Amino acid sequence: MVANLPNDKAPGGDGFNNDFIKMYWHLIKEDFYALCFAFQENIVCLQSINDSFITLVPKVDGAQGVGDFRTISLLNRSIKLITKLLANRL
Repeated sequence: MVANLPNDKAPGGDGFNNDFIKMYWHLIKEDFYALCFAFQENIVCLQSINDSFITLVPKVDGAQGVGDFRTISLLNRSIKLITKLLANRL
């Protein structure tokens, strides 16, 4: 699943993008698997990893109106991967 993540996505709220995850997967996969098992056993505090930052990015130069902006929600990469796993399982 990690190998299929798109490379051109913006970094999440944790500051990591998919390129980072792919490059260092061999180092972080055991911790991620432990997080998944803790999630499955309901012993992880989701509030600690489910924060997001919402920002407005201008679509055009000199943006002033609401329609001139688009919203971006920066989520923690871990929660994105967990929700993707759950969605694929359904």
